[in-house]
Amino acid sequence: MPADRATVLVGVSLAAVTVAAWVAFLAQAASLSSTAPDTMSAATDLVGASGFIGAWVVMMAAMMLPSAAPLVLLYRGAGADGRAANTVPLVAGYLFVWAVFGAGVYGAQQALAAVVNSSPALGDGRPYAVAGILAMAGVYQFTPLKQACLRQCRSPLDFLMHRWRGPGAFEALRLGAEHGAYCVGCCWGLMTVLVIAGAMSLVWVVLIALIVFVEKLMPFGERSAQLTGAGLGLVAVLVAAHPELSMLLRGGMGI
Repeated sequence: MPADRATVLVGVSLAAVTVAAWVAFLAQAASLSSTAPDTMSAATDLVGASGFIGAWVVMMAAMMLPSAAPLVLLYRGAGADGRAANTVPLVAGYLFVWAVFGAGVYGAQQALAAVVNSSPALGDGRPYAVAGILAMAGVYQFTPLKQACLRQCRSPLDFLMHRWRGPGAFEALRLGAEHGAYCVGCCWGLMTVLVIAGAMSLVWVVLIALIVFVEKLMPFGERSAQLTGAGLGLVAVLVAAHPELSMLLRGGMGI
């Protein structure tokens, strides 16, 4: 297949996967909302963890693949070595890292739910925990680590030139995993806000997906990251001053 046609095919396939992930996320949003309280209060088990991680990967595919698309297309367009078939392990490696992160999120949710359930009085401090998470995520937006990871995500050509190790499927898998690790380093604060403050509601999913897209792909992305940090800090102050506002941030599934 000619290189240009193969690149178009990869782009169309990536768009189709993203759309399918959004459709799947919207379809499962209602059931996740209705089952989350039981899941969060139950003991950790393999079925519950697998279901959560599966739903998490679908959500990450919907939210993150658009911002990862430049790397995937550059990989395919790199020449004969950038085989179209190897974009599959490239994307798989990227999503695998997010799956690992999702497993950590599930474990943290279960642990935090157990702590809260063991002492009902701790539930009164939940709004202040939300404020703390918002403040932490806001501060992280200004840190050198955030900026270093964001630069890697914003410069897929530079990343590809420095990380390329060969044309094989395993090398593509590893390349995708490395890019996913930088992406987690860039976005973990926002994802913490999504889970803790926003309770993975549809509004927060769409909002953070847009924030990530702007940060990684728009010319003013680095400045927008700092504006997002300032906004999160402001919301943290408001929630700390008026704890009832924390409930307005929540919806869907949460802890």
